[in-house]
Amino acid sequence: MKKSNIIITIKKELRSIFRDKKTIFIIFGFPFIIAFFIFLFGQMEDSMVGSESVKYNIGVNYELNSTEKSILNEYRLVPTYYKNISEMKEAYNKGEIETYIDFNQEKNIYIIYSSDDIMASPAGSYAISYLDAYNKYLGDLYLKGEDIDPEIVYGKITYEMKTPDGEEISTDGMMIDMVMDISFTYIIMAIAMAAVNMATSAIATEKENGTLETILTLPITTSELITGKYIATVIIGIFSSIIGFILTLISFSIARNMYEVYEGFSITFGAIFFGIIICIVASFLIGAIAIVLTSSAKTYKEAQAAGQILQIVCIAPMILSYINISSTIAFYLIPILSHTTILMDLYSGNINYLNLFLTIGSTLVYIVIMLYFLIKKFKSEKVLFGA
Repeated sequence: MKKSNIIITIKKELRSIFRDKKTIFIIFGFPFIIAFFIFLFGQMEDSMVGSESVKYNIGVNYELNSTEKSILNEYRLVPTYYKNISEMKEAYNKGEIETYIDFNQEKNIYIIYSSDDIMASPAGSYAISYLDAYNKYLGDLYLKGEDIDPEIVYGKITYEMKTPDGEEISTDGMMIDMVMDISFTYIIMAIAMAAVNMATSAIATEKENGTLETILTLPITTSELITGKYIATVIIGIFSSIIGFILTLISFSIARNMYEVYEGFSITFGAIFFGIIICIVASFLIGAIAIVLTSSAKTYKEAQAAGQILQIVCIAPMILSYINISSTIAFYLIPILSHTTILMDLYSGNINYLNLFLTIGSTLVYIVIMLYFLIKKFKSEKVLFGA
């Protein structure tokens, strides 16, 4: 094969794809969704859990004792006394308070009035926590008055959350894992979207326009043409995945200083290095799969429909993580699933070199198989010309 013909084909395909603004937006704009989700989840979690510097104004129509004031302060609630429920409702409507509590002394019941949108303001949830804490305080006083140790009553059970490996689990850690699942799934999806768009433009569009047959009348072989188109597809996939990868790292680094939920996030040089390697090998494999899937299509629409299969497959790892299916050694041998799984492992601090070797090694084998199948497939005139 002539290298010059391959290079010319690569330049031609890249030039054509960069001229299409819509495709460029899809390919390179999609990774920015990853950054959006990282900051969105950080904001959501902080608004629910709250930062120590965030205070919530609430109204009450009863006198607070020192214990209640202390508990309210612990839950970052700033109380304001009102004579009756009408005054509190008016203050709530004006936005002066976010929640108000009406105490009915005759029935000994507290009624909490708050928005049903906890994402907008978690003040109502904190009001419940305040009353639960105060109720426990009163219970402790009663038990001590009866000469009963509260620990004997309340301390019947204790619990901890740990992984099967014995590592402690925190709610913040669970949140980071969930965001990582989404982020790394989107990185692999970005490769698939880029590869499908490139493969569709490189083959299906030329076949539909009749230019593919004209190109083959030039002094270029089918192998040189397909190799050039394949490498161009891989390059676009690598660009897209690296952009997504870098944005993910930058977003997590910035979000760690903005949101408490990400404070436990850390990353090592090894994780970054191997993460880049995974993105590159995944681009080579997904690029080949994209060309194989779209090559039989006669039109642009048919090619896009075929490419959707690849994008759907990319979502599978995230779904499996949500239904709590534990990863096994087989996960690291399944294309696409292995790439997302190993990325999740790397950034969870679990660098298992056997799993890493299985992922990279199996991917290289699949790439060779796909390229052999690709070259063999393009020897058919039906594939080249849609005859």
